[in-house]
Amino acid sequence: MNILRLDYQQDLALRWPGLLLLAVALGGLGFAIVYYVDLNDRAASWEGRLEQVARSGGMSPLADRTGQRESEDMAVQVSRANEVLHRLTLPWNALFRAVESAAGKDIALLAMEPDLEKKQVKISGEARDFAALLNYVTRLEEQAVFGPVYLQGHQVQQQDPDKPVRFSLLAVWRGKS
Repeated sequence: MNILRLDYQQDLALRWPGLLLLAVALGGLGFAIVYYVDLNDRAASWEGRLEQVARSGGMSPLADRTGQRESEDMAVQVSRANEVLHRLTLPWNALFRAVESAAGKDIALLAMEPDLEKKQVKISGEARDFAALLNYVTRLEEQAVFGPVYLQGHQVQQQDPDKPVRFSLLAVWRGKS
């Protein structure tokens, strides 16, 4: 029987293309390091000049305009933050509780769209019948959160065998401003 010898190791002779590629990569790395150090020195130099100008109080008109722009940006951010704070402090829970508690079992609420600027709430839903809808409007008006409630539109859903009434209301919201 013949002996089978398997040798999976390759010849370890140096490969010139691989060494050349390694040398080029190391050269590129050295160039990148030198370039980085140069840029870092330039940045430090410009920062030093900026500090000198700031210490001497000789701010240029360009710097004054930059300061004005920053203060205007800050004012816009403050006004946006105040608007968000105003929206967060509104009595949302009281509004939701009033709308849901007045609904009852004959009303299905579909949408509610508060308009903070106009202090109104648009409510969309479906009622079992027109009498249930009118009772819902009355119950909403009795809530302390709402002022007058107006029926903007209604439509009997003829394709549904129960024939519910789809409606849209507009309620004046007495939430704190």
